[in-house]
Amino acid sequence: MRIVNAGLLLQIIYILFYLLQIRTFVLQHFGIYAVAYTELTMSIISLILGITALILKDWSKRTLFVISFGILSCLWFIVIYLLPEAGIPPAIPWFYSN
Repeated sequence: MRIVNAGLLLQIIYILFYLLQIRTFVLQHFGIYAVAYTELTMSIISLILGITALILKDWSKRTLFVISFGILSCLWFIVIYLLPEAGIPPAIPWFYSN
């Protein structure tokens, strides 16, 4: 159960990153890449922790929540940072060629 709790803790930090506007502070001082990579790192690590708990047969609703939130936050990263919107290039130009 400790692996799932570590993943859940990372997700709580991820949510607080938005709610306490730490994201805005980091964005103003360090730029978009620091914010994006921090969010992606927290998402992937929590997803890996959830999958690890599932492999170790730690079945619970919390495990499924950690996995689903990790997948959704990775998809959120793709939508926010990598996809163009209404002709505006994306914040991180990885998939966009002009």
